[in-house]
Amino acid sequence: MSILGIITVVTNEKQNLQEYFNSLKEQVLKDFTLYFVDNNSTDGSVEFFKELNKNNEITTEYILLNFNSGFSGGCNAGAERAIEDGCEYLFFSNNDLVFDQQAMNELKKLFDNDQNLACAGPVLFKHKNKAPDEIQEFGGSINFKRGKLLKQYTNQNIHTAGIPEYSETDFIGGGVCFIKADVFSRAGMFENSYFAYFDEIDLSYRLKVQNSYKMAVTSKAKIWHNHKWSKKNNNGYYFEYYLSERNKFLYFRKYKLYFSLVLTAIKDLIMFPWKAVWFIKVCDVKLSLYYLKGMLDGLLNKKGKPGFSFLK
Repeated sequence: MSILGIITVVTNEKQNLQEYFNSLKEQVLKDFTLYFVDNNSTDGSVEFFKELNKNNEITTEYILLNFNSGFSGGCNAGAERAIEDGCEYLFFSNNDLVFDQQAMNELKKLFDNDQNLACAGPVLFKHKNKAPDEIQEFGGSINFKRGKLLKQYTNQNIHTAGIPEYSETDFIGGGVCFIKADVFSRAGMFENSYFAYFDEIDLSYRLKVQNSYKMAVTSKAKIWHNHKWSKKNNNGYYFEYYLSERNKFLYFRKYKLYFSLVLTAIKDLIMFPWKAVWFIKVCDVKLSLYYLKGMLDGLLNKKGKPGFSFLK
């Protein structure tokens, strides 16, 4: 039995796994099991990772799903197995990450020093090879009635931002979330109906608002997010902006925040022409249509996996 279960969900992401494996195996904290949840990949992700780990440098359990369960469903499948195996802590991890050697160790230390802590996160940087000192996120504040997140220190340089070593927070990204296993189970895990995106705000609502759990981030734990955004990745933009917009309205419905639902719908429609200009700049005109469809489907309470042709 490992004290920590690291859960990563893979959906045709073979290209990320070499760097992920290389940095994960160098962690100072060795008492962990990796729960490799595969969402029915067809690019050889599972076979490739098994070859990387042929010498069993990382204790790994493979959970091979025969359908795409999304981020939330995949994380929950991994968490259930890790909890069954007796893991005390869970770390939900995107697979396009590069870890500092002390990352897991520093996060675990927070819990050793504070029994009241329920959930923790690192300082997350942008691409290690392109912007290694630029902060993507370091906690944040959430207006839970509006479903509005304000990330802290985003786009600032670590050397000039003056970030604290430790800070309590409302927000920890779902792809870098270190949490007590019993807390995650009692809180109800991730919201399966979202499929992906907005999961962490929904979880934070249950942790902070409904249960008054303590959440914190530490700058001593460092992780880089080697995400590759470009105009060539149109489908990635469609996926993110559709689901982020749709799930915002599902969140309002779930927690009966009907005033916020109506107010946000009106505001998003008023702001749409300006957003459309930005959508065309970073992607194409179709992104505007996916965004509008997300709004409509959220208002109509459509849940789960979207029926997009590019989403297998």
